[in-house]
Amino acid sequence: VETAPGTRRVVALEDGSKIILNGGTRVILDHKDQRYATLERGEALFDVVHDDDAPFKVKVGDATLVDVGTRFNVLREGSTTAVQVAEGAVVYNPETEAVRLDAGRALRAVDGEAQLALTAVTPDAVAGWREGRLIYDGQTMAEVAADLARWSGQTVRADPRVAGRRFRGVLSLADGEDIVRLAPLLDVEVRRSGQIWILAPRTP
Repeated sequence: VETAPGTRRVVALEDGSKIILNGGTRVILDHKDQRYATLERGEALFDVVHDDDAPFKVKVGDATLVDVGTRFNVLREGSTTAVQVAEGAVVYNPETEAVRLDAGRALRAVDGEAQLALTAVTPDAVAGWREGRLIYDGQTMAEVAADLARWSGQTVRADPRVAGRRFRGVLSLADGEDIVRLAPLLDVEVRRSGQIWILAPRTP
């Protein structure tokens, strides 16, 4: 199942579970086992009907997530995986690290790196993108640009001079909205280069 950037989709599974896909997302489902999914890229909210005898599993990058009665958001961007739990819990890599994430917890992992970043998140803020709310607590401008691209369907990139800058705040978006409006909030200049929106340093 694949969505184009700027398009969101709900996939209903036979057991009552749902997968809500953000734009620019690709999820592979197993027709022989609907309790297993692979998130290849993008972002999805998994609203899972729990079954002790057949826990729902999500393969993402080098990791496996196993639900423990759960609503959780998973983002796969490049070699980075980010997980946020809204309800219940998930276990990250139960056969190795076995990190349990309860509601209000978040995890960030990079392929090939042993260290996992664990943080807190407001459960109500998980998957805020469904309502056009992008919530940040120290993510880089490069990550903000990727989120804006998924949401809007437009190509958005961060200039290397601001790509590593951290941002904290909430962006409220509406379909078809001009990204230029976000410039003051992001403390950048938003300019267009052909079909690409660039988040660049502000000019004096």
